[in-house]
Amino acid sequence: MSEFKIIDLRQEDLDILQEMIIEFAKYEDMLDFLQCTKEKLKHSLLKNKFARAFLLKENEKTIGYMIYFYTFSSFWGSGGIYLEDIYIREDFRKKGYGKAVFKFLGEICKKENLKRLDWVCLNDNILGINFYESLNAKHLKQWRNYRLSGENLEKLCDL
Repeated sequence: MSEFKIIDLRQEDLDILQEMIIEFAKYEDMLDFLQCTKEKLKHSLLKNKFARAFLLKENEKTIGYMIYFYTFSSFWGSGGIYLEDIYIREDFRKKGYGKAVFKFLGEICKKENLKRLDWVCLNDNILGINFYESLNAKHLKQWRNYRLSGENLEKLCDL
C-alpha cells in the first residue's frame, strides 16, 4: 500500500517545487505568465513566510505540492485559508490524494477556527471542477476576480 505524506517545504525542496510549478503552468496553458524563480520562492515562502508551502509525497517520491495563505473576511468576521495552488502530477491523480489535501486543510481550519476555504479554478479545468463539486464546494458566480500588477500596480502610487 502506498504511503502518502504532506510535508513542510524546506530550502532543499526549492528545485523540485519550482519544477512542479512549471509543470502546473504548462498543464494550465499559462507558461507565458510564469515569472517565479527559485530566489522568489525562497524569499516569499521561507524568508518572509507570505504563504505556507507543502510537498505531497507517495512513498518518499514527490508527487505534487500545495500553497496556501491566510485571509480575513470582514463580512464573516473571521479568518480563512486561500488555496493558491494544488498540483498533483498526472500519474498520481485519481488516487485520493486531492481529498487527502482537502482533509488536511479542513483540519487546519477546524483547529484554528477558520470559517472558509477559498480557491479559484480555470473554467476549462473540468477534472478540477468535477472534483471540487464532489466536495460540495460552491461556485461563487456573483464574484469577479480582479488584479492589478506590473505597471498598472505601480500607477496606484500616482493617484
